[in-house]
Amino acid sequence: MFFSPLKQHKKTTGVTLVELMIAIVISSILVLGIAEIFKLNKRSSKIQDDSARMQESGRFAFNMIMQDLRRAGYYGGNADTVNITGTSSIVAPTNTCPTNTTWARMLERRIIGLNDTGAAYACLSADHLRGDVLVLRYTEGKNLAAFDANRFYVRSSLFEGRLFTGNVAANASNSVSEIPNNVQLLTAQAYYVGTAQDGGADRSCHFDNSKKIPALFREVLSSTGVPVQEEVASGIEHLQVQYGVDRSVTQDGEVNTYYNADAISNNDTVTPNWTQVVSVRFWVLARAECPTSGYNNTKTYTMGDTPYTPGDSFKRQLYSTTVTLRNGS
Repeated sequence: MFFSPLKQHKKTTGVTLVELMIAIVISSILVLGIAEIFKLNKRSSKIQDDSARMQESGRFAFNMIMQDLRRAGYYGGNADTVNITGTSSIVAPTNTCPTNTTWARMLERRIIGLNDTGAAYACLSADHLRGDVLVLRYTEGKNLAAFDANRFYVRSSLFEGRLFTGNVAANASNSVSEIPNNVQLLTAQAYYVGTAQDGGADRSCHFDNSKKIPALFREVLSSTGVPVQEEVASGIEHLQVQYGVDRSVTQDGEVNTYYNADAISNNDTVTPNWTQVVSVRFWVLARAECPTSGYNNTKTYTMGDTPYTPGDSFKRQLYSTTVTLRNGS
């Protein structure tokens, strides 16, 4: 017997318009939620990156100044500038920065500065924005055998020193009688706060180009021995310096009082004067490149006797330390 299979038909149904609209609404909510999470994560990442750059810039500037302070006044084996002669004569120190080679040769001032101004320093080209100017002089520690023609070098032994440019290094007047001796590059630095070299427009916050980025600069010696500008670190908003003076008759190296630069005389017969400075304390204030939405910085940053209240939406980090000068004045 033959049996035919029974065909069964199932009834199929589609999605109703109401169900479709509900699905679209739910999907839209999910997409908007994901987009908002992405936006918040991106904003959080931007804030963290900006904060990291601020801290990195602040630490870099802070450490560079601290290291230079520790080298201030080092002129090889000879720390006493009275014994330094040579074909390039030492220039009597003034608290100025002319745009010629005399600034490099003011070796008698291992350290000097200006208080909240850059007006006396022609080499700054009116780029000073705010805060103090800190000037340091020393020689690099590396013993050199090859020289650039117009850079300044110091050949020194324990009791003798010679200042000269590289093109006359072999001149008999630039030799010393004692052995061992070495030749090191003369360094002069003038730290100050200015506006970033790219024009100052905010490099990462293009929505507000009116907010300019401050930066730490320094004047350094060019290949011709004259001061030239060099940007050290962006985002540095303020620099304050105070100088610890040993006023004792015996010059025991202990700080009696800290002074601002304008209270210290360039006349060595007057107290306090720059030769009596044995310690330096300084403050570096770093600022974020971008403002933080909804953040109001009402904090007052106290740097020595200088209170600074920005009153804006930028985050900041303050660094401070005290450095004892190691080398003779």
